[in-house]
Amino acid sequence: MRRGLPVLSALVALASVMLVTSTCGAAALAAAAPASRAAAPIPRKPAPPVLDDLRGPLARETALDLPLFLGARGALPSAKETGVYAAGRIAVSVVFVESNGAIDPNRENWSRPDPRYPGRSRRAMVLAKIQAALDWWNARSPDGSLRLFLPASGRYGAPRTLTTGYEPITRPTSQFATDYRLSDAAWRWQVMGKLGFAHVRASDSPPPERAYADKTRNRNGADFAFVLYVVDSLRDKDGAFADGAIAYTSDLFGPYTVLTYDNDGYGFANFDAVLAHEMGHQFGALDEYAPPWPGYPSTGGLTSGYLGVRNRNAVRGGATNVPCIMRGSQETLDAFAAGDLCPSTIGQTGLRDRDADTHPDVVDTRPWFRDGPQAVAADGRVTVTGAVREQPCPRGRTNFHTYFQHNISIAVPHDLRFRVDGANAWQDVMPTDGSFDRPSEKWRLTTDPLADGHHTLEVQGTTGGTSGFSRDLWVGSTPVALDLAVDAAFTVRQATITAGHNVRFYVSSASSGLPVPYLDGVTLGRASAGSAGGTAAATDRGGRWTGLLKPLRSGDFVARFAGAGVFLPASPSAAVAVRVRTAISASAPAGPFRLGDRVRVSGAVKPLSPGAAVSLEETRDGGSTWKRVASGYSTAKSRFVLAYATRHRRAVHLRVRCAATATNLGNTLRLPVFRVL
Repeated sequence: MRRGLPVLSALVALASVMLVTSTCGAAALAAAAPASRAAAPIPRKPAPPVLDDLRGPLARETALDLPLFLGARGALPSAKETGVYAAGRIAVSVVFVESNGAIDPNRENWSRPDPRYPGRSRRAMVLAKIQAALDWWNARSPDGSLRLFLPASGRYGAPRTLTTGYEPITRPTSQFATDYRLSDAAWRWQVMGKLGFAHVRASDSPPPERAYADKTRNRNGADFAFVLYVVDSLRDKDGAFADGAIAYTSDLFGPYTVLTYDNDGYGFANFDAVLAHEMGHQFGALDEYAPPWPGYPSTGGLTSGYLGVRNRNAVRGGATNVPCIMRGSQETLDAFAAGDLCPSTIGQTGLRDRDADTHPDVVDTRPWFRDGPQAVAADGRVTVTGAVREQPCPRGRTNFHTYFQHNISIAVPHDLRFRVDGANAWQDVMPTDGSFDRPSEKWRLTTDPLADGHHTLEVQGTTGGTSGFSRDLWVGSTPVALDLAVDAAFTVRQATITAGHNVRFYVSSASSGLPVPYLDGVTLGRASAGSAGGTAAATDRGGRWTGLLKPLRSGDFVARFAGAGVFLPASPSAAVAVRVRTAISASAPAGPFRLGDRVRVSGAVKPLSPGAAVSLEETRDGGSTWKRVASGYSTAKSRFVLAYATRHRRAVHLRVRCAATATNLGNTLRLPVFRVL
């Protein structure tokens, strides 16, 4: 967060300030003595002050341990993904940091009243401001899908006060590479240790707050969570840390944010506005104010957020200039009062709603269904099994490290139901494991007894939104006529290929014009083969099957069904003719040759075609008129050898021709051009 109103003109960068999330040399830290009052000199606040408030993305790959995001299953966020976008239930765990004088002199005390607000509890006032910031963001969600909350008293992660031997406001926040005690890690690690999340001194990656946030999320039935540290600065002369930092967030998407009681020139009266700005970073939004130092990520060419949205409203390099909470300074205060978010921040935080249906894209999802063949009982009950899966909103790409390596959704399939023939009441579909609590679930349904004949089954389910499918059912012992059709290569009655190449066949099954789904036992083969042999096929939900065959000889192909269940008697399709050209392979010396030399051309014919007529043809200067210059026949192994005597000095154009056989069409193959000297 940029400094408050009294210091708006101070925009000079500090190259010496390091990052909270950067790692340092293990050997240097291992040699550091245990913390004590005289453990290390505490640098005083330099001038001009630090203006950056987003620490993580500046460190690139060192800022985050990328393998933390690998191995997440399905669409749900993993234990390491405690923040993704502004949607779902988000628990905010507030920690008031209290010094106890064990290391630094105890200068601040949360029980000390603020003379500007006599008789009022400062922690209660802070919590009210925090709630105002949460309410502000909740109101930005058009469909109420964002529900930020403070865990209630007695619940895990509820607001609490925890002590540290340091006096945080008197220390710097981001010189970890010099000494971890010259960063917020000094007091953060002590606080997290009291909560049961100890940390080694060699690295702050991943920060212990991530595991704490994950546990807070799970204990409160939330989708995401982050930690909010509030540092007392009542007696501090400027409400800033020793290196000039005030409010800041550890990294895009969390896991923690730090605010001081009065946040420098902003003052306690604007605590809620400052927090609202910092929460934008928790949801993936970038700053939009002018970069306080070269390379700071607040320019218009950057993209960020789960959706990978460009920072177009940035002061430097942006394309728009509209009020927004991410602008900083007075513009942040004005935006908080007016409820302003720019389109860039709306996109980066996941609040974008492209189809304008009031549901942000990240929660406007639909389930995907897979079903299988029907099983019909003697009493006419039909059983169908299948699976349902959430289809998360696809993640975008950003300029920073890859925070998420899979698409993420906070929704799981639920409220599955089915009905038959449209008129019957909807009935529940149960998951096979008893509960819908994963991104992908198997299900099973059984209808009531159905009358003989055709019926229509509809299945619906919900993730972010509701969708489903319908399919046809056939019940009874009365024989029903089955119609099979087959096409090849999109040509209804004929396809032509070269031997060794594939041809795609399309088979469909229908009855009285209605598709027959999941018809098993269909075979596709040569008409001359009778009912035996062929490739097995099973139609899909729409009564279709597609597959590749590699016929070596010409012939007619049909689909057959032997007849089973209600689809009796056996049913063949009309035939499709596939004509196969002979495949030729040949080689000849590269040359050059002299006049009168004999050129030996050898090769083979596929498929096996003993006695096939093979000839060598020549055209002058690559023209279209070809003249036979040699001929012969293939051997028992389909090999051939042809000889050509050079007759002129120029480029020679030859091709091999194989005549049609009893089973295949003929074909030609051009040889590389050579010269006669």
